[in-house]
Amino acid sequence: MKILSFLGPTNYAFTKYQYGDTIVPTRFFAEALPQFFPETKKILVFVTPTVEKHDNLEELKSRLGDLLLPVPIPESHTEDALWEIFSALVNAVEPGERVVFDITNSFRSLPFLVFTAAAFLRSARNVTVASVLYGAFEARDKETNISPVFDLTPFISLFDWLAAANQFIYTGNARYLASQLRKQADATLEPLAKNVEGIALGLDLLRPRDVAGAARELPHQLNAVHNVLPEPFGVVVERLQSDYSIFAVGDNADDWAYLRSQLRMIDWYMAKQHYVHALSMAREWVVSLLCLHFGLDMWQKKQREEAEFLLSSSGMRKNRATGEVVAESPYRERWMQFPHRKRIARLWQGSERGP
Repeated sequence: MKILSFLGPTNYAFTKYQYGDTIVPTRFFAEALPQFFPETKKILVFVTPTVEKHDNLEELKSRLGDLLLPVPIPESHTEDALWEIFSALVNAVEPGERVVFDITNSFRSLPFLVFTAAAFLRSARNVTVASVLYGAFEARDKETNISPVFDLTPFISLFDWLAAANQFIYTGNARYLASQLRKQADATLEPLAKNVEGIALGLDLLRPRDVAGAARELPHQLNAVHNVLPEPFGVVVERLQSDYSIFAVGDNADDWAYLRSQLRMIDWYMAKQHYVHALSMAREWVVSLLCLHFGLDMWQKKQREEAEFLLSSSGMRKNRATGEVVAESPYRERWMQFPHRKRIARLWQGSERGP
């Protein structure tokens, strides 16, 4: 366990910091940290040139001994200096380490840098952020002089929610949102996570029937857990419903309703720039359209192949050597009278270039 902390030149007042059941009397919050986390191996204290010469650092050294390792950071807060501080925070942690961040004595933009560095380390270096703590001296009980310690770790997850929301908004993929739901302690969120994941997977794998069914259940799943939805998820609920509800098809809907749903999926794929998915779905949609027109079951492979036979070779196959008809669709005559059949066939075959 490694702890990253800060120290300033302030004349810190004596208090009793309480974290859980542990109370530590001290002027310096950093001194209390190894008692809150007995597995601590090193405490890196980031200090400016002013603090390096200040009595606070000498006193803290005397109390922490070999646990303490001062790390210099610049005094100024220019853009270059902020990047230097960010680099110092990131480079202080090895891949896979477990760390605690203490922002009690950080100032100005440092708390923001700490949260950003923590999020970066979690994603880029597989670092476990055990806690982000703030010793709240200003919130102390003036009678007992006990100061609470606020655990701000949950706010780190906001970066994960932000990434999940961005992925959903720009690509339509909500699987990362589902994974964030699964990280919550409330097991009642699992059906919603499974539903959202099912829609996203169905869209990825071109399974319109699965998508339509899951989208139908989405409003019910959201209503069932609306009182326990995590705050970050609440921000994207409306967008999730508006994006996915258009695919819903009722329990007793006919196949034409599914066909209309698939047409909306094609539009959705195009809007999200999933062009390969859009083209693949469009080809299947044309086959489904012919199935319904000729009274075939669009969900049955053999009957879909009958429609594809019409599209690929006008429902007739001849022996190349003899010219003898070796296969003919019973729907060929009707297909030959189908309006715009040649253009539809070219579209399905990918040879149509324009009107």
